[in-house]
Amino acid sequence: MTARPMAGDRYRVFDTVPGMIRPERNREDGFVARPRVSHPWMRTRQLATETWEHAFVKRQALGKAATVQSPSHAAPPEDALAAKPSQRILVVEDERIVALDIVARLKRLGYAVSGVAASGEAALDACRDNPPSLVLMDIFLDGDMDGIEAARRIRELLDIPVVYITSHDDQLTLRRAAKSAPYGYVIKPVDERWLQSAIEVALYKHATEIDLKRSEDRFRRLFERMLNAFVLFEAIRDDAGEVADLRILEVNPAFERVTGFSRGEVEGRRLREVIPGVEPFWIETLGQVAVTRASSRFENYLADLNQYFLVEAYSPGSGQVAAIIEDVTDLRRGEQLLRHRTFHDPLTDLPNRALCLDRLHRAIERARRRLNYIYAVIFLDLDRFKLINDSLGHVAGDRVLCQVAATLKRHVRRLDTVARVGGDEFAILLEEIATPGDALRVARNIRDSLKEAMRIEGKKLYLSAGMGIVLGPADYERPEELLQNATIAMNHARRGGSGRIKVFDWSMREVAEHDMDVETGLRRSLEERQFLLYYQPIYSLADRTLTGFEALVRRRRPDGGIDLPGEFIHIAEETGLIVPLGNLVMAEACAALGRWSKDMAASTKFSLAVNLSGKQFSQPDLVKQTVKSLRETGADPARLRLEITESVLMDNPESALAKLRGLREMGITIGIDDFGTGYSSLSYLQRFPIDCLKVDRGFVSDMDDHGNRIIVRSVVNLAHSLGLEVVAEGIETPRQEALLKEFGCDYGQGFLYARPLPHATASEFLRSPAA
Repeated sequence: MTARPMAGDRYRVFDTVPGMIRPERNREDGFVARPRVSHPWMRTRQLATETWEHAFVKRQALGKAATVQSPSHAAPPEDALAAKPSQRILVVEDERIVALDIVARLKRLGYAVSGVAASGEAALDACRDNPPSLVLMDIFLDGDMDGIEAARRIRELLDIPVVYITSHDDQLTLRRAAKSAPYGYVIKPVDERWLQSAIEVALYKHATEIDLKRSEDRFRRLFERMLNAFVLFEAIRDDAGEVADLRILEVNPAFERVTGFSRGEVEGRRLREVIPGVEPFWIETLGQVAVTRASSRFENYLADLNQYFLVEAYSPGSGQVAAIIEDVTDLRRGEQLLRHRTFHDPLTDLPNRALCLDRLHRAIERARRRLNYIYAVIFLDLDRFKLINDSLGHVAGDRVLCQVAATLKRHVRRLDTVARVGGDEFAILLEEIATPGDALRVARNIRDSLKEAMRIEGKKLYLSAGMGIVLGPADYERPEELLQNATIAMNHARRGGSGRIKVFDWSMREVAEHDMDVETGLRRSLEERQFLLYYQPIYSLADRTLTGFEALVRRRRPDGGIDLPGEFIHIAEETGLIVPLGNLVMAEACAALGRWSKDMAASTKFSLAVNLSGKQFSQPDLVKQTVKSLRETGADPARLRLEITESVLMDNPESALAKLRGLREMGITIGIDDFGTGYSSLSYLQRFPIDCLKVDRGFVSDMDDHGNRIIVRSVVNLAHSLGLEVVAEGIETPRQEALLKEFGCDYGQGFLYARPLPHATASEFLRSPAA
């Protein structure tokens, strides 16, 4: 039985109802049952609900012996009061009259009554069998289970909201009732308007809690399944009020996968304890978020974990920081790898041309800012590297390049740059040098190292390189200009021979610009076929009879003048234009030989000598091209002599031997041009199918010198001992002719007999009686 209120207390309210004044606390306070949460997505609905709840509860619970105002001022939202027909109420009251009165009032208010129970056990069974929307529970019930215990079990087992009905004002009982998490109180005797408000508040609160719990469960599942790590921090301040560290309050499962730390290792601990080497940047940035409540996004490398993290941080509450952490290590390392591959040579792993130009640009900028900053650029091109590729293969060539790269790196400092800027071309940027002589010293050391034997594919190789040096600063604007001038200096070095070093000066630039003009003219002349052949007669020294011509190329200038080979051949060699030019010469020479052969008796001793350049001789289809020219013109192969220098033969002896044999099989004769200026050996002279040696004009023109006379005599004797004929070029005086005849030289040519003749003049010369 419940305690009866005193007469006249129909509208009295308890002097104190614990917890009703502060509904925002826990459910133990007697009214609001809601977990305190830190995540921002869990706070919105809670705060909105508490606003109107708090107002209503204060009206219901405040006042000492005061007449209660109409609860209509504190009702829940209208939409919360609209759906009464679906709400089913279980009344738990052990006084039948009171129970019937409550049932009648509920029906008048439009509620459905699911049943009436007179004991706690009966109430629990009714809730299990036919769960109501809400239970109106008398606090004091007869039996082993009072209303408070019944309410506690219903709430825990079935999650059905309970509103107490009581007239009891015992403080101990009310505090005990508050611990069972009731949704409200209705005072006996029951007022219908109060009853309706209490029910609607309880139902609305319970529905809100269900929605909140579902939302919380949904977001908790998302939280647990997040791919990125989530960390909730709490700022820890020092005595000065500054954020000195961060305490880890909570992490999600992805945190362990991303960082390698389990929840148990980090939750409740300080960030500096978990990661001792964490940069102050992390504490400062996240601490600022906790203080200002402003969001932040940053990326940082955490050295202790060797990982890159992208962090988005915001503050869900005062002094707290929530951080979503994404591991971007693979992405950043992929970018670094891509950047490395973009700016580095894949074979040698040296900086490539693009990165070299970037560092040259930086050197130019530094030189502008610092008066005492001196730098130098060395451009290096390996000599005869193509021969290595052709003879040993490209795999061997690649190994040579890698060893050269390693050699270059050994001779520079860490602050210097060694770059591969072309196939066999390297550029070296020397920074912070003390004097220009430092650059020369480095270049000479590199040259000496390259001379040392390098073993590749079981063979010893000896390398050399032409090097050009540019010294800075020199008011350069563009890095390309620096590299271009170093290349110009290197080209000048190579013209002087292998293994040479040249320092750039601006006169070289003028020569280079002239050479570029010549190259442009050569290309135009090839397109317009402005090249023509002149023919220098070759005589038998024994009787001065004409035995042939040597074909010499000339270029017709746009102004009608004629350029000699010395003005353009070296440019054609450097640019590769010598190959199409050589093919043109071969075709024209064979055409002339074909026309002349028709007017000659088969027994007439006559040959036409044609010079082959090194690049032309190295062409794989040399024999094929020669056959084509002979067939198209009808020229006799036996009357064609191809002249090649010693150095061309020795660049790749095996390949040269195969080509010479192919030419000899066609009946073509072979001559060694400028003999005595190269480095051929007697053994190779015996192996090669050679027909004659041609004494260089340098020896012939200076035979007044005793040493040169001995050389010429030796060449003639050597040739004859090998069964070869000898041709001397550059004969200009009768004394030179007499000496050559004395030595037994077979043939000669030079200004003493005739200058080179145009085709028409040469044809007339052949028909003349003097021929």
